[in-house]
Amino acid sequence: MSRLSDVSREELKPEDQQYYDEIAGSRGSVRGPYGVLLHSPQLAARVAHTGTFVRFAFDVPEALKELVIITTAREITSQYEFAAHARLARAAGVTEETISAVAKGTAPQGLSGDEEILVRYTKELVANHKIRDATFDAVQDRFGVENTVNFTGLIGHYLLVGQILLAFDVELAEGMTAEIPV
Repeated sequence: MSRLSDVSREELKPEDQQYYDEIAGSRGSVRGPYGVLLHSPQLAARVAHTGTFVRFAFDVPEALKELVIITTAREITSQYEFAAHARLARAAGVTEETISAVAKGTAPQGLSGDEEILVRYTKELVANHKIRDATFDAVQDRFGVENTVNFTGLIGHYLLVGQILLAFDVELAEGMTAEIPV
């Protein structure tokens, strides 16, 4: 059971309802981490704003963004985050084999190209709290400085989201299935 209930729009002070509306407007509804984040409406709005940029305005293929997100989720064992974004990764064209390798923790082994360097970059940053020069250079050479910063921001955003989901024991929504082996 989740440690905090989701906050409904009606539970917010009138001056805070705009934050609920902004989150719902950018994502279609308020769910997952945002339901509990709304216990702190201004924090929820700021997290959602960053999420809107890294998810929707960061101009790289959706498949690569979703791959980075599920790799981040896997590294911190956030089942909710992984399940939500594995669905989006599939829709963006990430193969079942790649998603499975990330879920099992065997990736980047068996991957190549952009997938390999981005999974390696994400895993090194999250697991080791640093990135080897060769890995950093590979990402920067391929994607440029600005997108290297953006990918790092994407990882950081989903570390924050994942920690919210984990700290408050946010349960998988109806229809979601845990995909990370435990």
